[in-house]
Parts: sequence; C-alpha cells; structure tokens
Amino acid sequence: MVVGDEEWKADAVARGMPAAAADFTLGRYRAARRGEFAATDPTLETLIGRRPTSARSVLEAIVSQP
Repeated sequence: MVVGDEEWKADAVARGMPAAAADFTLGRYRAARRGEFAATDPTLETLIGRRPTSARSVLEAIVSQP
C-alpha cells in the first residue's frame, strides 16, 4: 500500500514520532525519490583504497542467509 507524504507523516506522528523527526524522515524519502542519493562520489573509494560495498549488496547478503 502506498500512502501520500502527508498521510504518512500524520500516521507517524499519531504513532508517537515527534513531528520534527517525521519531517526529517519524510525529507529523506523525498530526496530519495528525486534521485539525490543516486550519485556516487569517488572520495570514499579513494580514502579506503577499494570500491565501497553497496547497501543493496549488504542487504542481499543478509536476506540470503539461512
């Protein structure tokens, strides 16, 4: 089920999430929808000397464990 932003926020606040936290969380969801997390900055790879592991890869490994 997909709900609109304001409905999600109202539900989160009704369940006890502070309004400021709901606004912050909703802002991250909105940014993700706009693709703001899609770019990869090469700085981390430079710093750690290897290609970083994606969140998707980590989650797939966790889900595939028995």
